[in-house]
Amino acid sequence: MNRIFTTIFSVFTLILASTAAYPASSSEEIAKVRTELGKMFPVATNAEIVEAGVEGVYRIEVQGSYAFAFLKDDFILIGDLYNTAKKENVGDVAQANYLKGELKNYEDKMIVFGPDDAKYKITVFTDVTCYYCKKLHSEVQQLVDAGIQVRYLMWPRRGLGSDEYNKNLAVWCNADQQKAMTDAKADRAVPAATCENPINETFEFGRRAGVSGTPMILFDDGSRQPGYVPSPQLIARVKGGQGT
Repeated sequence: MNRIFTTIFSVFTLILASTAAYPASSSEEIAKVRTELGKMFPVATNAEIVEAGVEGVYRIEVQGSYAFAFLKDDFILIGDLYNTAKKENVGDVAQANYLKGELKNYEDKMIVFGPDDAKYKITVFTDVTCYYCKKLHSEVQQLVDAGIQVRYLMWPRRGLGSDEYNKNLAVWCNADQQKAMTDAKADRAVPAATCENPINETFEFGRRAGVSGTPMILFDDGSRQPGYVPSPQLIARVKGGQGT
């Protein structure tokens, strides 16, 4: 589901047999979609709008979330687009590709457990104060032993400037980030500290990735898994094919 659009209007589902290309629509028609959509949903006025590869259907993107629009006269239909031949949500595929590309920009903003040459990797939006983040971290060694590198992005669940933010900041600013992460998630004291940090950036990235709570797991193919997953299932998912 498309997180941004499904929060501002009800979803109509477009079921189409394929996404074979149709003759291109003019830029005037895309402008018309933007104008008509903007009358009801101002957030869409600055959205990226492109042809969806299906006649009369346009893809709308806002900060990595996708919806699709069909325009006829004074009516516009908004919702998800499914490719029934491939049995996939076209918007989810687009979002996964977006997140897969974005992850590369945050590799120096992570606290990493496991070797650099690990065959498998997962990226986790985490808050050192959240119960299920602690539970997941208590199993991190099992993931590492299974050949999975765990990469943490800080995402204080109560927002920037909160007490949770300060506790995550203390971990990031510690000279031994891995130990500080483990201590904080085991409810051991980590000295307060401030330093130059990427938490604002990783928080905003999380919002674009659709994070509304922690933990949120991103796989290398860009697919997502909200919430805690026991290590045996997580290992099976990663090794059995990410995103399945």
